[in-house]
Amino acid sequence: MKDYFKKVKSILPVLLLAIFISTFTCFILRYFLEYKLEIDIKLITWEFLIPFVISIVSVILIRNRFIVLQFKDKTKDNFFYILLSWILILGLLVNSQMFFTKYFYKSITINNVSEIKFDHNISTYNIKKLYVAESLAKADLQTKVVGKNGDKLKMQIFFIAPIFKDSTSANNNSKVWYSEIKDTAISYGLSKEKKEIAFKTFYKNTVDYFKNKNFSKVHNFEKVFESDEKENFNKLIGNQDKFSLILKPVSNKSKDAISVFYWYFKILGIGLSLLLFSLIFISYKDVKYKKKNDEFLSIINFLIPKRGNFFLPIIINLNIGYYLLLGCLGVDVFSPRTEDLIKFGALSSVEIAKGELWRFLTAMFMHGSLQHIVYNMIILALAGLFAKEIFGERKLALIYFISGLLSFLATLLFHNDYIGVGASGAIFGVIGSLFGAGLMDGFKENKIIIFITSGYLLINVFFGFVTNSDNIAHVSGFLIGALISWILYVFKR
Repeated sequence: MKDYFKKVKSILPVLLLAIFISTFTCFILRYFLEYKLEIDIKLITWEFLIPFVISIVSVILIRNRFIVLQFKDKTKDNFFYILLSWILILGLLVNSQMFFTKYFYKSITINNVSEIKFDHNISTYNIKKLYVAESLAKADLQTKVVGKNGDKLKMQIFFIAPIFKDSTSANNNSKVWYSEIKDTAISYGLSKEKKEIAFKTFYKNTVDYFKNKNFSKVHNFEKVFESDEKENFNKLIGNQDKFSLILKPVSNKSKDAISVFYWYFKILGIGLSLLLFSLIFISYKDVKYKKKNDEFLSIINFLIPKRGNFFLPIIINLNIGYYLLLGCLGVDVFSPRTEDLIKFGALSSVEIAKGELWRFLTAMFMHGSLQHIVYNMIILALAGLFAKEIFGERKLALIYFISGLLSFLATLLFHNDYIGVGASGAIFGVIGSLFGAGLMDGFKENKIIIFITSGYLLINVFFGFVTNSDNIAHVSGFLIGALISWILYVFKR
């Protein structure tokens, strides 16, 4: 028990200080930039991206305090405790920003839209009487490639119509708008004909929904904060000066600031309880921090190109760098629009037919979601390290790019109307090269490599069929990588 309190003393005070400073930093930053200076920044940036970055920085700064936690089994490390602390800080920061939105932005009740005051600090409205002019409504269809491997096509219909005091005051000069989004997702691997059928069904259901909707019974609204959705609505109504107020219906049971505030302490209590309880199962060792044992610095060191480790860091950094660049250019990092992906270099059969062959390369450095790029880069790092030891840096680069390019080409041959991004074909080429090398050097000596690589392919193909996604890039990349490794083996002999 004595050692337990040593563990608590080493970690808890620093963790609590990190939670306080990070929460305070998020609050002050948003208070001055958004609330006082009225600088419009997307809500998802405040409620997730900034907390995500600050929580990572916080854990990096306090990671040294976890060095006293060491399992007797040397194959285990204390990463779980660092991860748990990061999740706790992230959850608290996200909650604190949700509280900020609820607390600092006022809620008012008005009789009709003529009483609306265009106040930056008002977020929710209860409008007792209103008239939505459906005849003046506007709508737009947009699509997004979503899913871990870009295997889903999300269709969205943006509906927006002016709101007036009553039907007699309806005109084209309203500054208050009703907005709503209807969406659905289908498999990207469906044929063009099935996609058209799915779209027609979705379109018909959406039209019926708005035709049958009784807008006069909707009274609770929240303003649409800065976001990709608001940008789409602004384009629909020509709101260049962004003076119009765009509202969306919300439930009258939506959480207030106090209930969100209570959740901050619930998250804190649950997170600390789990952490303190889990400290029972790890030993305390009075050791001093050494840079050479710092796993974080080891990862940073791996990502720095150097002799003997040149290709993998450059490829991983280029993938991450291009993803962040697109985010800075306004592309949604969680669910980018199809139009944005095409604009910045996605593989498109239509654009390729026009002669834009450079897309074969740029598409290899683009990804359809945050989950997509994180998953791909981890697999690339693991598979690439093994392949580098077998083939060397130059041959690994050859396998990577040829597999990526040819897998894209194979996909285009099977799909007439294709839009795609990702390094999956190239990565499966690296995995396939390991499979091929294992076969060339003998099954008995390398059966573990053969089973792991072929098993990984089969699992991905299986889930591809379950989700009805496109397996062509994965399978073709794997086979091309295996073929290249066989060719390299033959020439080496």
